[in-house]
Amino acid sequence: MQHPKLCADNLLSIATNYAGKCSVSMLFPVLLLMGAPAQAGQWHLQLDNDIIYGDDGNYTNGMVLGWSADLQQDLTAAPRWFQWQNKAMFNQDVTLQNWGITLTQQMWTPGEIELDTPQPYDRPYAGYLAIEAFSASYHDSLAQKNWLSVGVIGPASGTEHLQSFVHKITGSSEPKGWDHQIGNQLTLQAAYEIDTLLYRQSITEQTQWELSGFGHAQAGNFRSQADVGMIVRWGNQLSNNFGHLSQHTGHVGNITSVSQSSSWFTYARGFVGYRFNDLTLDGDLSYDSHAELENKQAGLDIGIVWAQSNWSVAWRFATYTKEYQSDPDRWHGYGSLLFAWSL
Repeated sequence: MQHPKLCADNLLSIATNYAGKCSVSMLFPVLLLMGAPAQAGQWHLQLDNDIIYGDDGNYTNGMVLGWSADLQQDLTAAPRWFQWQNKAMFNQDVTLQNWGITLTQQMWTPGEIELDTPQPYDRPYAGYLAIEAFSASYHDSLAQKNWLSVGVIGPASGTEHLQSFVHKITGSSEPKGWDHQIGNQLTLQAAYEIDTLLYRQSITEQTQWELSGFGHAQAGNFRSQADVGMIVRWGNQLSNNFGHLSQHTGHVGNITSVSQSSSWFTYARGFVGYRFNDLTLDGDLSYDSHAELENKQAGLDIGIVWAQSNWSVAWRFATYTKEYQSDPDRWHGYGSLLFAWSL
């Protein structure tokens, strides 16, 4: 019988060799192999980038490709894994339930990407690639979601090749420090979120505004953090899509499933939290890093969502406090563009 560590090392070596030759877009067939398109549902593509802030450092780029089933009364038609995962949440009366999978790739870089030597007091280069399963239960005033993911941080994530390619075709500065990135390590993560309606009121015959609160917690060797926050929304059909926004990275609720006609809303979401560990800072490096984790976190998002019965588009602008203590800037930000469509 092969030693577990040797097994893990072999799997990681295979992932490294494969991911080193491709970007996340080439890994999209993984979703197809999991059988998601066998049922009707929603696909989504999310693109994150800090270019709109002119802030080439910290969280600098992300891509999410995913699929979620149409909302249904129960998950009896879902694969057994998602039925088990859904049982981790407490029971709700009169809910619509959802399940799906996502593939996420993210990258973090220091502020000076043209330097080819380590920058001990800046955050290190780090890339992350993960596949994630989620289940969700929605009500017009209470929503729950949970996630389980497996991934890899390091060269096996393929982010070095992606950023170098994008910067080359756009004429941007060449990132020269990826040789000093966080080393390869497998990751396991679990997360849970709950949203509770505090107040909702009609403004006109067709529009409402609402105030809600949320709690989000994630635990794993990649990142562990607990957040609480508030969301203000204004738009139409708010009771139909309550809880589809999420603090969780890359999660997209299936709003097209519940859009009776054209629907839209704008929102602002703020949170405070505490971060216990962060592998993008604490992972293995070939040099001594002095970029120590900043435990206290806070952030603010503003955005707009426009949905039809078979597609939706969303824009989001996010700001967040510094993630390591020696960061000279107190705030950073990035923008997100999301496309979703039903098949």
